[in-house]
Amino acid sequence: MPSSNEKKGAIKFPDCSKYVMVATDYNTKIVKIMLDNLKFSITDQDIIQRLWRFAEQEMLSRKPQNNNYVCYSKFGALMRFDFRKSIENGYLIGFRHLEVSISPHYHFNGYLHNGNDFSPKNCLKTLRDIFIQIKLRQEEFGLLKAVNIEYGLNLVPDTEIKNLIGGISFHKRTPFIAPDAAKPYFKITDATKYKQIKAYAKGLQFMEHPEYGIDLNTFRFEVKSKQSKCISKLGISTVKDLFNEEVYSGLFQSLLDEWENILFTFEKEKFDAFLNDSNRDKFNYERQKYMKTNVEVRTICRQIKGQLIDKFLSFQNSANSTQKTLMNTGKVKIRNDPSLLINLEYAEFNINITKNRSMKLGTSSI
Repeated sequence: MPSSNEKKGAIKFPDCSKYVMVATDYNTKIVKIMLDNLKFSITDQDIIQRLWRFAEQEMLSRKPQNNNYVCYSKFGALMRFDFRKSIENGYLIGFRHLEVSISPHYHFNGYLHNGNDFSPKNCLKTLRDIFIQIKLRQEEFGLLKAVNIEYGLNLVPDTEIKNLIGGISFHKRTPFIAPDAAKPYFKITDATKYKQIKAYAKGLQFMEHPEYGIDLNTFRFEVKSKQSKCISKLGISTVKDLFNEEVYSGLFQSLLDEWENILFTFEKEKFDAFLNDSNRDKFNYERQKYMKTNVEVRTICRQIKGQLIDKFLSFQNSANSTQKTLMNTGKVKIRNDPSLLINLEYAEFNINITKNRSMKLGTSSI
């Protein structure tokens, strides 16, 4: 008889037993990776005309970003269609392309909030539900080019949230800023021209809505990629790729990598000065020295990384309902017939790590 993990539709996992001692050093709470926002572009004229009819019937006309667009939205700005005009001799003759923006995590919660857990399995079902609502067909997903993706997770750290956000100061050499003085616990940095890193107090964002059940100490760590070239590095070119099991492993790895680039410090001014030093290596040298000598900072960074790793490992627990501990300390068998396209309605979420796309969960830096 096959084990529960080997039955058709069951969740597949790599062998993560060697990482268990890393993750279980921390008293962590369960977290989930989340696909918060997705923007995709469509040039197929049949699809554009169908969604134009949907927008006129089901959505509200909104002020566009500029005169080159016609805009419709629903649920505030959480679902938005931007039709790029095609003009000939001063007349509107159609649309060059359509940009669709959706918010899967908000959709999952009836467009009230995005402060709870939102698993990949729930994400797939939610995406399917959204696409049915806006009349997109599964066979068309390869025609929907991904141009913007925002993903991250919510954690409930041991560190008090205001102190945690206050200490997040740099991504590599780029400072974090609080763009709104009224929201000092929302920080963002332009890691590159086309990628942003966000760190903020998700619990405080919804503190006036205790009915949502969001822990006030909830921390949100998030990546936003804003260019197709950057998104393709995550294994995502079209919406179809969001149903490829390996993509979600890549998103986990991306979050881990970005956290490794964070400089957590209560001495930001000192490092600001190092940025202007004539020796370009000064900043990195002082950063390494600071991390080696500051036990409190190193402990906080290790705890957050441990929670990130714990989430990846917690999928093993979700596949074994009789397992009583958070981590599976034994070997986990991997099926040899991974499906690249997950059934949108019934399939369980799969994580399949190949030798060439393994998660880098090493212990060297924590």
